[in-house]
Amino acid sequence: MKKILLMAALMLASLPITAQVSSQQDAKNVRAIGAMFTDVVEADTLGNTHKLSEYVGKGNYVLIDFWASWCGPCMMEMPNVKANYEKYKAKGFNVVGLSFDRSEGAWKRAIREKELNWIHLSDLKYWQSIAGQTYGIRSIPSSILCDPKGKIVANDLRGEALGEKLKEIYGF
Repeated sequence: MKKILLMAALMLASLPITAQVSSQQDAKNVRAIGAMFTDVVEADTLGNTHKLSEYVGKGNYVLIDFWASWCGPCMMEMPNVKANYEKYKAKGFNVVGLSFDRSEGAWKRAIREKELNWIHLSDLKYWQSIAGQTYGIRSIPSSILCDPKGKIVANDLRGEALGEKLKEIYGF
């Protein structure tokens, strides 16, 4: 009887871990190269809600950039993202920033002060953001590059890797 109770307790204790592993695997599949992007809904800096599908899969390459104003590595990466955005935006390249901020003021201030002149969305739910949960983001900065049809073609392009990939795509 004790053995059966112990086994039952172990099985119950493992369910959340099993569910968590399953959830992480599902999120990994959502980010897989070749998969279509998954739509999420978040608000812009004016409070208006938008679907990611308003920007992704509309005929241009789009970098989905997961970041936060409080994230030092994110802020260090922003000049690189900005330079590539400026270089390729005339060719249709776009960036959609999905923020993990929880402070609306800090989020908006970072966008304004760094002159990040692309689309920004957030639900201001920190690590519980719908974007983070949907895509299984466990650390930032992180990114997903989608092709003109919305298919994921690369993940986590940082530093020179982003510029090299865009040069490969656009030819300059």
